Amino acid sequence: MERIHVLDPTAPPPEVSTDRGPDAGSLAGRRIGIRYDQTWQSFLQVIDEWKPSLEAAGAEVVTWNAGNRIGEQGETTRQELDAFAEDVDLAIVGLGN
Repeated sequence: MERIHVLDPTAPPPEVSTDRGPDAGSLAGRRIGIRYDQTWQSFLQVIDEWKPSLEAAGAEVVTWNAGNRIGEQGETTRQELDAFAEDVDLAIVGLGN
């Protein structure tokens, strides 16, 4: 006879897609944007590592530091984001981890 039954409240892990998304094609002559923010300082090290490789492939690399997301600063950030998105051929906006 069972005296106690412990329920596990954890959700199952999400299904992981193996789809890497569309190929970016050749990087030569393309403008690649890298978005980062002050919250995750280690991303600056990622930029330092990736930027030379992207430039060696012929890309021009621009970075954008996303600002505050609320109030007047939030509106400025949204405007800057729109300009950033319009100004690049493709963007790296996170590491997906």
